[in-house]
Amino acid sequence: MRYLKGVGPKSSELFAKAGVSTIEELFYYIPRAYTDWTNIVEIGSLRISDCVTVVARVVSCDVLRRGRMQIFTAALEDDTGTILARWFGRRYIQRVLEAGTKVAVSGEVRFSRFARRIEFMNPSFEVIGEDEVAEGRIEPQYSQIASLSGGRIRGIVRTAIDEFLDQVVDPLPESVLEARGLPGLMESIANVHFPPSLEHAARARSRLAYDELFLFQIVVALKKRQIASSGDAVRIAWRDEEHGRLLASLSFDLTGAQERVISEIAGDLERGEPMNRLLQGDVGSGKTAVAAAAMHQAVAAGHQAAIMAPTEILAEQHFENLTALLSPLGGRVVLLRGGMKVGERDDALGLIASGEAQVVVGTHALIQQTTSFSDLALAVVDEQHRFGVVQRAALRGKGRAPHILVMTATPIPRTLALTVYGDLDVSVLDEMPPGREMVATAVRDEAARSKVYSFLKSEVTSGRQIFIVYPLVEESEKMELAAATKMYEELKERTFSDATVGLVHGRMKAEEKDAVMAGFKAGGTDILVSTTVVEVGVDIPNATVMVIEHAERFGLAQLHQLRGRVGRGEHRSYCILMVGRGASDEARERIQVLADTNDGFVIAERDLEMRGPGEFLGVRQHGLPRFSVADLVTDARLLVQARDDAFALVADDPNMSTPVGKLLLDATRRRFRGRGAFMDVG
Repeated sequence: MRYLKGVGPKSSELFAKAGVSTIEELFYYIPRAYTDWTNIVEIGSLRISDCVTVVARVVSCDVLRRGRMQIFTAALEDDTGTILARWFGRRYIQRVLEAGTKVAVSGEVRFSRFARRIEFMNPSFEVIGEDEVAEGRIEPQYSQIASLSGGRIRGIVRTAIDEFLDQVVDPLPESVLEARGLPGLMESIANVHFPPSLEHAARARSRLAYDELFLFQIVVALKKRQIASSGDAVRIAWRDEEHGRLLASLSFDLTGAQERVISEIAGDLERGEPMNRLLQGDVGSGKTAVAAAAMHQAVAAGHQAAIMAPTEILAEQHFENLTALLSPLGGRVVLLRGGMKVGERDDALGLIASGEAQVVVGTHALIQQTTSFSDLALAVVDEQHRFGVVQRAALRGKGRAPHILVMTATPIPRTLALTVYGDLDVSVLDEMPPGREMVATAVRDEAARSKVYSFLKSEVTSGRQIFIVYPLVEESEKMELAAATKMYEELKERTFSDATVGLVHGRMKAEEKDAVMAGFKAGGTDILVSTTVVEVGVDIPNATVMVIEHAERFGLAQLHQLRGRVGRGEHRSYCILMVGRGASDEARERIQVLADTNDGFVIAERDLEMRGPGEFLGVRQHGLPRFSVADLVTDARLLVQARDDAFALVADDPNMSTPVGKLLLDATRRRFRGRGAFMDVG
């Protein structure tokens, strides 16, 4: 970059901090929006849903704060009328806009139910000169790079295109370009930055997004092939008589979905290649029973099986359940967790190393260097979203190409499943056990608090138990939220003085936490005040109400997980989502999704749309790269096409040894350099 005309050391450093260090990366630093000077409309002529540009003057500015969220509002005026523009969380805007500033603002016109008027929400904008109106062209708007102005960035991109575009080599095979009807790479780079029309810009962006998705799916396909050829896995012949023994010991019948998934797993275990399967299932769909069936087959064949859980609470629950299921069938189940006493831990490690422990249940302790298995043939990872790819690989290293089954109760939208978990085969438990009622869900605000508390008291009087979850452990000056520690004292001393109230949060010592949870599970505590440590792994059949304070601060998937802590017994259960005073219209609309459906897959798709993949999973933890162009929400169709094409190419050229394969490998290394791709290729 620093050798590009007009880019000195200081500018080069600023670009590098924004992730742009090469000319190629600059080409893929695409505009976040465009100012369409071909479609300038007067404010008085605006209609709802119009996507237009207005040229106006800022009349006034205001900054509102709702918790940590900052909202910048500007009133815009031209000769025909006024309109509001609002931006969420973009702190730099207040340094740029002030009363009297002339701006060009582009975006969709919408109606605000809160303000009762039309407005722009998070529009693109540019400060312009008094006489500046560039009618007849479309101008790119780039994300802010420190002190560099939009005009400066545009000039640098224009110079790069003029000087270096003809040196671009298109890595995509001609057959793929023709089959997908994709434009050329040089044409797409030019048109995404300086398009003759918005249609040209959209087509160019799709081509560049396809490039990213295709190259990443090359990585995924190679990773899947690498795992399949990582060694000869133990062939575990499925024994119907042993499976029959397990089924006979269950107090329930398997659902059709469970039987289908067990059949898929049986096929994997009997092959010589290591199983690498993701099991998705909503809360209460019966994933543990499926895993137990597979683990029993491994044990019956004379091997070891293990299950790794993210928390000690969940590990202990698995230990209890698997002991009840498998011990009567002859399987010895051993628990290994970080909080064990030295003697207990040494005993457990000895049993695991000798093979006497046939089923091992544990936390991260399973992948420590001190843990050695005798013959690990099947490894199960529960609540996969709490672990990263490194932990999964470490568990795989504890055996000789063991079969891997990863499970999650957080339904994963298809686009994320094809990227983050693209190297796994996917099974879905899409059927709930009969008789499990849906949890009734309601959204309430402060005005309804007294009624909510009266309802909770009636549930306690009836012998039921209650969760009350808060987003913070301690109060923060920056976030005006009720804190679990403070509210615990208030609820215990005043509101529910006749009930037994407990407190559990992530900063407590493991022994304290375990004691509180044990007391709640035994029925000695009526109301448990908690942070999100109860999100997974807590099974209290007598708990019938989940109250979530400041629900607007949680993601939909997390709210759904919390809701799944109730509704596990015979009594009618409820989830009450308490919304804070400062919650926006958008937040209330988002939370309403929970009240409208109990389908975790529908909720996950909406959560991904609203929060994006980075927040949904945690990009770095799970190895999902930071795509420069592609959007996993809007580019779902492109992703499926790219995956099909990439997997077909790797099947034809598994060693990537052809000229096309080598070119693609080189492009992949450059594209995902430092972006968190989950493997090194080549």
